[in-house]
Amino acid sequence: MKKTMTFPKFDAELNTDCCDPYNNAELTLTLRLGFRQINPAGTTNAGTHPDAGGQPHKIIRWNPAAWSSWKARFVSSAQSFWTGKFWLINDSLSFPHNNRGVIYFPNVWCRLKLIGNEATVPGNHRTIDVVRLDPSENWFGSHATLYDSKDMDSIHKKTTSTGNKVMQRAHVHEVGHLLGLNHVDVGKPHCPASGDTNAYACYGVSDHDMQSLMGAGMQLRPEHAYPWRESLRHFALEDMSSRAQSALRSFSHARSLLGTVITSLSSVWPAKMRRHYPRTEAEMKAGTPASTVRPQRRGI
Repeated sequence: MKKTMTFPKFDAELNTDCCDPYNNAELTLTLRLGFRQINPAGTTNAGTHPDAGGQPHKIIRWNPAAWSSWKARFVSSAQSFWTGKFWLINDSLSFPHNNRGVIYFPNVWCRLKLIGNEATVPGNHRTIDVVRLDPSENWFGSHATLYDSKDMDSIHKKTTSTGNKVMQRAHVHEVGHLLGLNHVDVGKPHCPASGDTNAYACYGVSDHDMQSLMGAGMQLRPEHAYPWRESLRHFALEDMSSRAQSALRSFSHARSLLGTVITSLSSVWPAKMRRHYPRTEAEMKAGTPASTVRPQRRGI
């Protein structure tokens, strides 16, 4: 089965056709970005443009070659950073598949597809303005809808308590925001969700938090699988509903489904950053943990 759902921030496709005793389902989020050039006024080749903090910076005019190259590099590098890094562990008895009489429950491998369009293309999830910085500019404060040509460079964002520099490539951080992730410390006393969530403290106060990708660093962590996990809940609910319609034909099946419904509604789909193999129905019901160890072949 390949099923697609549309969400405000992205589209999601769940593929269970690839499932077998060794391969999990795949959940791909597709994010279409419409990039728009910001150039100096009129026909001039140089000018200024304010960053996120209102500070003016020198910019130069985009040319076709530079624009095409920047878009391709952005999409390629951001997608490779995010895609295929998480596995959501099936703890809800969802998406069962039968392999030679044995029922397996797959985990879900998380993938990302980025599409870089022009802003004029219909159907983009987000429009992003992009300035081309003058070579003399070393830093520009980007935000969710304003990027700069040097966003792919690694820059010094913070310093740990031991004096180590915390470096970040802004474009992968910004893609996290586009997927729905907040800064690492949002919700803590020094960064209330109702306040300025772009304040310096929101990027992490402790050494651990500032190293996070959604802080000032580059560390991808299990909690960053949130957009995939929340999307997956919709697919799991639809799967449960479909199975319920079939089960209602039989009282015994309906009783069995009740336990599945309770399990599904209370499921967590915990994220892991290593591949875990599908589990059999017996393993699931026995509470056997999903394993990273390749299982022995079960008669195939």
